[in-house]
Amino acid sequence: MELIGLPAELLVTIIANLDVRDILRCREVCVYFKHLIDDDVHAQYKIELALAGMEDGPPSALTPSDRLAILRERQEAWKTLTWKARTEYDMRRGGVWELYGGVLAQADGDSTLVCAQLPSVIRGIEEKVWTIEDVGVKIRDFGMDPAQDLLVAIEHHTEGSEMFSRVHLRSLATGRIHPDAPKTGMLVHQLRPERYSYTIQTSEDFLGLLIQGPEEAACELLIWNWKSGSLRIHLCGEFMPSFSFLTSRYILLTTYPDEDPDEEGNFPHTITSRILVLDLDAAPDAPAKLSELDYLCAFHYPMLSNNFTTLAMSLRSDPGPHWRPSPSLKVPFHISRTDRLFVNTIWLTDGHAHIALLSLIPASTFLSALSSLAPGETRRDFEWSEWGPRGSRFVVAPSRHTPVWVCYVYGMTFAMVLRAGSQQVIMTLDFNQLDIQRTLCSEGEAQTTENARLVTETTEFRRAGVFREPVQTSLPYWLRKTRPLGGEGSEGEGHFEAVMISEDSLIMVSSQHHIRKYRVLTF
Repeated sequence: MELIGLPAELLVTIIANLDVRDILRCREVCVYFKHLIDDDVHAQYKIELALAGMEDGPPSALTPSDRLAILRERQEAWKTLTWKARTEYDMRRGGVWELYGGVLAQADGDSTLVCAQLPSVIRGIEEKVWTIEDVGVKIRDFGMDPAQDLLVAIEHHTEGSEMFSRVHLRSLATGRIHPDAPKTGMLVHQLRPERYSYTIQTSEDFLGLLIQGPEEAACELLIWNWKSGSLRIHLCGEFMPSFSFLTSRYILLTTYPDEDPDEEGNFPHTITSRILVLDLDAAPDAPAKLSELDYLCAFHYPMLSNNFTTLAMSLRSDPGPHWRPSPSLKVPFHISRTDRLFVNTIWLTDGHAHIALLSLIPASTFLSALSSLAPGETRRDFEWSEWGPRGSRFVVAPSRHTPVWVCYVYGMTFAMVLRAGSQQVIMTLDFNQLDIQRTLCSEGEAQTTENARLVTETTEFRRAGVFREPVQTSLPYWLRKTRPLGGEGSEGEGHFEAVMISEDSLIMVSSQHHIRKYRVLTF
């Protein structure tokens, strides 16, 4: 019996259970299949979820038709940057804060945390504010994963002449020891008695901690299984300023050379800045030096001219791989667990002027290169020409780009703030390649509006004297911007110095002494 002879209801059920790419192929088989798919809500919802870079949420009273309508409303709101509501939160004076998984948390004093579940009008998330009055320790820094009800609080503990970093694993809801943590409720690492800064990231059962001393040369990267307490990797090295989980197995680590100028003030480069990929499954059991590590592969940046050297690098991506929101939120859908954008800020100097470059790279660029490795191959070098021109974009960072308010990327979208005369504009760069391909296939050339433009042309970094050779990149993206904000009579937006992004929000940050607020634009 031919497929076309099956009852329409059965055919639609079969088609709706296919992969999205297969559904789209079926749609091209014949007019009958096209009409079947176009008229079926389940199939349309599945297609539009994939094109939006989303995944379906947990079962609820919402029908596929309801979810499709909500998805379309969400897409339209973000494409036009039209928010639905505003919320404000006072900036606390605890000195440390975190924005992750739709929760904004701030220390208030030494041991109190104030947390806010950011609302969403479109996805139906209610605002919730709660306080952990006493975490039980003096908080040096903290991280969190609301989906796992996990709070990671760092405490510096001294015993005699020795200093330790205690990593407390608590419930984000209550502040008590997390039920999945080891019995002690903490992980411990010995430090030298100095000042330290921390980068804290989670990926499912893994907790990553990058510890940096007062000198860039003193860096340690530790990855634990936070549930068992086992240390998976302990890496020591120089000038490895940031890391990020590519997957729960692969770690991205930035590194750049330590260079001193010669007598003429030039930098005799012998190696470029790189992003290394580390394989947790092949990590050594004992502490290892970066210089001795069998990393999996390295992604090289273009060679700088002799006038410039790298000052710092900062790699960011949110949320972590395979992250999904807590089922208790009952969202109709959520951002894809695999489509993620990495933003690597590279600060350069020629000894006088400073410049910050943004290197924007989708996870697919790294994963595609990894798939080309032979079994057992290590220390593979991918030169810039092999991955950068087509698999990334270079953008000059705006003057207000900050190393403090670093939650400027979520999923496949990067957000930044630019001046527009006396006012300011929030701009987003959306690298969702499926949506871009659909636009180009259906329209040939995307329509440009006052507030949105599809950037497909190759661009060249034009500042003279930074790189030895011309540097071009061509990965397409949607450039969108809000109306001017922050001027007189602008509905109370006020001045803001940075913008952050979460799944349902743009957050305008004002940290000046007379105005200390987070202004949340809610979608």
